[in-house]
Amino acid sequence: MQNPLSVVWPPDFQLHAGALYPWVAAGVLSTVFLHKKVIRGDVALVLESSLFLAVFAAYTTTLGIDASTSLRLSALAVVYHISTIVLTTVSYRLSPFHPLWSFPGPLINKATSFVIMYIVWSGKRHLYIDALHKKYGKFVRTGPNTLTIDSHEAISPIYASAGALDKSDAYKIPGKEEGSGLFFIQSKEEHNVRRRLWAPAFTPQSLERYKPVIEKRTFELKTCINSRRDKNDVVNLGEAIQHWSYDVMGDLTFGGSHGLELMQDGDPEELVESGQEATVLFESLGEVPSLFDILTYFPVLGKIRKLEKAAEKLLILREKDSSASSNDLVSHLLGHHSSVPKPSFVDRRVDALFAIQAGSDTTSGVLIYMFYLLISNKHAYHRLREELDANFSDPDEHISNAALAALPYLNAVVYESLRLGTPLPGLPRVTPKGGMMIEGTYIPEGMVVGVNPYVQETSEENFYPDPMAYKPERWLPEGLGPGTITRKTAIMSFSYGAFGCLGRALAIQELQIVAARMILAYDLSFAPTFDSNKFMDGVENMRATIFRYPLTVVATPRK
Repeated sequence: MQNPLSVVWPPDFQLHAGALYPWVAAGVLSTVFLHKKVIRGDVALVLESSLFLAVFAAYTTTLGIDASTSLRLSALAVVYHISTIVLTTVSYRLSPFHPLWSFPGPLINKATSFVIMYIVWSGKRHLYIDALHKKYGKFVRTGPNTLTIDSHEAISPIYASAGALDKSDAYKIPGKEEGSGLFFIQSKEEHNVRRRLWAPAFTPQSLERYKPVIEKRTFELKTCINSRRDKNDVVNLGEAIQHWSYDVMGDLTFGGSHGLELMQDGDPEELVESGQEATVLFESLGEVPSLFDILTYFPVLGKIRKLEKAAEKLLILREKDSSASSNDLVSHLLGHHSSVPKPSFVDRRVDALFAIQAGSDTTSGVLIYMFYLLISNKHAYHRLREELDANFSDPDEHISNAALAALPYLNAVVYESLRLGTPLPGLPRVTPKGGMMIEGTYIPEGMVVGVNPYVQETSEENFYPDPMAYKPERWLPEGLGPGTITRKTAIMSFSYGAFGCLGRALAIQELQIVAARMILAYDLSFAPTFDSNKFMDGVENMRATIFRYPLTVVATPRK
């Protein structure tokens, strides 16, 4: 039988080709050694590069092989080594020896995480996971070591109980990046320490101090809309809301020491887009952390660093400004309100960046979706307006938090908008040593598990009838009539337990204020050129909601 190498390689090269086969054995041994061990992607790349150089040096100096042949042999050695690792790993993942062998799911997903990475990047993971559950059932294997679970009862043991699970490597800061903010801390114990530093920033007293800031910026939002309306009263409401949210979080995070004035100046530095692209990369590459480790060294991440650099600049200015508000979020990071030692500067930088981006993109995403849903559903829009008109005669009058909290339909609108319009992260967690039982099914240790928010928030078992329809009435005492099911604990907008969002009450307050002020101030309808189908097709949902198609509306000031 002809040696396949003879087709490509000259005879002198074929004499040494047998030296490549040990690299197959080395690949198998590497797979066994690395089993259940985590090596950063950039470290693995360095090791393989070092292997190439070591083999090349051995061939040329020890064995006396010419440089050209040594170069080809060294390259093939690395190819054999990596290919064997890949083939051995995939074979194991598809074999009965894998801990998740018995769980159903697409074959390709069991072999590699690149499929789900692409799905996440597309912004349609929620739809994909929902379809998988409809096909395969309650437990679905969506990755080599990953399960998604369609069960309301699974929420508590995974997220909310005292034994709630640690975060997966999808939250890991990649590669050479420094710092570890609250959101990225994977260990529940470490997270609780940092959380104590943040907690005083979100007490009821702190929220009362934030309200004038939110109100001021919301009045400026109306000014922004008025200045951006064309002669037919058409305005890009989505963009205005995004700029409002960044201005608000600039105030709340850095007090008076910042230059974020997007409603006034626009966004010439593309901070909003930078934040969105960061969300896409972190959420999708979080499915393959080793690849993310490598990409941090390449220019592909340059664009997303704009917001990071802006946050660092603002943090430095704030820490130098003794006249800034003592009640902003940075004051808590500096330890002014807690006995917990303040984190390092790089950690404070990550936390400040996260406060701006998470507090802006998530809230603006829900608001944009809320107004889309309200304008699409005239009954809900008019009922909300009637409730607001009955309680507030002047659109500019003072409105207390208590007054907003007492409006049943406003709050029904907020929660129904959260149900259908909330950002939909994966919320992956890692099963503990010894594994655990979920819904009577044993899940081995070290596996990544999660409950998809969209699946729960659109399930007839949790919201009945018409779970896909926007009906705020389901949140009222009378519901949608006999047999109504409105399971509030199935709303996963803010997660639960140790890793639950501290800013929940602040976000609710922002949604209430903006919804009330906007409906009181304007008659809103879709712009004549607005296309609902294109808008929905352009919605990409992950840790934040990204809108590829603008929400353009006619905003006519009310008489």
